[in-house]
Amino acid sequence: MNILYIIITTIILAWGALIFLDFWTDHGDERVVPNVKGLTYAQAQSTLDAAELTVEISDSVYDSSARPGTVIDQSPHQNAKVKPGRIVYLTIVAFSPKTVTVPDISNVSLRQAQSIFEGLGIKNIKVVEVESEYQDLLLSAKYNGLPLSAGARIPVTATITLEVGKGLSIDELDSLSADSFTELPAPDELDLE
Repeated sequence: MNILYIIITTIILAWGALIFLDFWTDHGDERVVPNVKGLTYAQAQSTLDAAELTVEISDSVYDSSARPGTVIDQSPHQNAKVKPGRIVYLTIVAFSPKTVTVPDISNVSLRQAQSIFEGLGIKNIKVVEVESEYQDLLLSAKYNGLPLSAGARIPVTATITLEVGKGLSIDELDSLSADSFTELPAPDELDLE
């Protein structure tokens, strides 16, 4: 008889647990995720609120050809069936471009400087040659006419001006080499004591 009571009690508890889980998890209650791509964030939020879904921005990317604040991706995707209150993660177009930190670029060549800035994502690079005895040596990098120093933050859409040395002409090199060498005294004229 006790075994029969245990079996009946187990069945009743399992059945009660299943009913509780159905209630707790809103079993059978679904929402279809609407398509919010192409909408502004405010429009997407109101659309998802109407569908009883929660909104969260998961990422933003800068795209100069798109309107800032526009939704470009969503997860879960449209027409997915989810529970009410589910978070829909949105990727939107950023309002301002990404900024990068300028590394130390002293004593580098033009090629190295261009490679460094292109590696940071900066594509607008102008090169200006200035008088200097060292050819293609980076003398300074400027943004909006102001010199850049290591640690400065600039947007990736910035136009950077690189001032590099022209180098000396052949005539200047000849005069420099003639002036820089003086005649050395003969070995017998040196006082070696």
